[in-house]
Amino acid sequence: MFPFKWTEVQFVYTIAIWILIASLARILFSYLKFLTKWLPDSSLIIIVGLILGFILHLTSLNGVSLDAEVFFLYLLPPIIFDAGYFMPNRAFFKNIDSILLFSVLGTVWNCFAIGGSLLLLSKYDIFSIQFSTFEIFIFASLVSASDPVAIIVVFEEIHVNEFLFINVFGEALFNDAISVVLYNMFISFLARDLTTLNFWDYASRGLSFFVVALGGVAIGVVFAFATSLATKYTHGIKIVAPVLIFLIPYMGYLTAEMVSFSAIIAIAVCGMVMKQYVKGNITNSAANSVKYFTKIISQTSEIVIYMFLGLSTVSADHYFDVVFIAATIFFTLFYRTIGVLSQCYFLNKFRAEQFKLQDQFILAYGGLKGAIAYGLVVSIPAAVSAKPMFITTTIALIYFNVFIQGITIRPLINLMKIKTKEEKKATMTESVYNKYLDYMMAGIEDIAGQKGHYNLVARFERFNSSVLKPIFMRLQKREKNDFTSVIRSYEKLILEDALEKMKSRQNSTEISLRSFLQPGEDMEQLYTLFGEFLKERRDDDIQDDYFAEVQAHECENFGSELKEIENKDASIV
Repeated sequence: MFPFKWTEVQFVYTIAIWILIASLARILFSYLKFLTKWLPDSSLIIIVGLILGFILHLTSLNGVSLDAEVFFLYLLPPIIFDAGYFMPNRAFFKNIDSILLFSVLGTVWNCFAIGGSLLLLSKYDIFSIQFSTFEIFIFASLVSASDPVAIIVVFEEIHVNEFLFINVFGEALFNDAISVVLYNMFISFLARDLTTLNFWDYASRGLSFFVVALGGVAIGVVFAFATSLATKYTHGIKIVAPVLIFLIPYMGYLTAEMVSFSAIIAIAVCGMVMKQYVKGNITNSAANSVKYFTKIISQTSEIVIYMFLGLSTVSADHYFDVVFIAATIFFTLFYRTIGVLSQCYFLNKFRAEQFKLQDQFILAYGGLKGAIAYGLVVSIPAAVSAKPMFITTTIALIYFNVFIQGITIRPLINLMKIKTKEEKKATMTESVYNKYLDYMMAGIEDIAGQKGHYNLVARFERFNSSVLKPIFMRLQKREKNDFTSVIRSYEKLILEDALEKMKSRQNSTEISLRSFLQPGEDMEQLYTLFGEFLKERRDDDIQDDYFAEVQAHECENFGSELKEIENKDASIV
């Protein structure tokens, strides 16, 4: 009457069981304050995965591991989307220079330095398995980049300040692109004869980084606009909006993966761009639902990933080479430290907000490796004889980062008295004055003739408010910000003030003005020019109340003063 169909639900039911176990374990850990004070949640979840893996190892369910396809297509997108959607855009673009330098130059430096050092040591036959030049650089490319998943988990737990978090996480987010490009480049070289490679082969692979990164940005922006436009017309069917907010960015991730662009950059950029538009198109209750559901699926994915790492440790085939593992851990720390110190030294010459020595230490020490490195290493072709050693070393490196560095980073931050994140929202006054300072700095850059960061932001905000928001937001109307009349009226007020000063300092003014005249010009022409300009003034030039008051006061005396000046000698003017 009730057939037992365990084989049909075995895989999914098993996953559901250990996700439930991991969730219950997190609830238990929240009550064990003495444990969570020293151990990050990620390490505790890995321990649970190890225990569950040993239990499964004794049953017929042995063999469960972290599959690269499952990781990249199902587990990683929610975490990166959560990071992009809740990214503080102001801080991110303020530090875009350091983020790009760390992610591009830093990753290339780490890859070739680590790979070259391991290759040099292999010449002395100190490793138990030999490998070719491209094989070791494949391994170096996947351990050279920081992992955004590991950084989110650890750095959010220790509440590091926004400046450090943005730089470390922004680097991890974008160095994925170059890490994958380097990985694919060396993979493509495996089947080639080293003697047949020419300069164009290396140059084309190097240029592919910009294609992969910029392609991911472009796809992210396109799908962000598509999401915003779709939610604009969901006011009558409010329940559909949250579905579109999750579905369309995920389609952007899959599209970028399909055309070999950076899918991580695509979904992160999509979340960053669409946030300001979709929040204006949905209700407050829907916005809260999106926020909480994003956090739910993100943290669930993190649990699954670290549980999988624990399970994979037990089920995977390992090859231990203690010397190779120790050399890899040492070189990753050593060369990252050198790279961070040199890059911060260069950046501090041009930045207002300096990287202090404590900040540089955390940047170097916080370059954690995680599941992305594992997902790449298990994707190495089976023809690579050193693949089992690479897998074991990658797992050992991840455990070193999560357990040793993850456990010690909190005490080090407290010991070095590094500023942590303030758990408070900005007041309305702070928000207003931050905007005021941005506009003031943009004005200073404009006066100085510089086209800097603030000027660029001000131009984009004007374009955003006049063009993009009316297109992608439901209640936003197209407005033209025309300040010509205000500027023109201000110029006229300045000229009136100049005339007043010239009346009071006739002799000195005449001498100073004559020094600026060109051959063939005289003071009468100068007065005629300014006089005609001032006569154009109209009462409706200035709309603001404060300026209107000044205008009324000046207009009251302007006619009589100008007539009095006209009766004097033109040279005095």
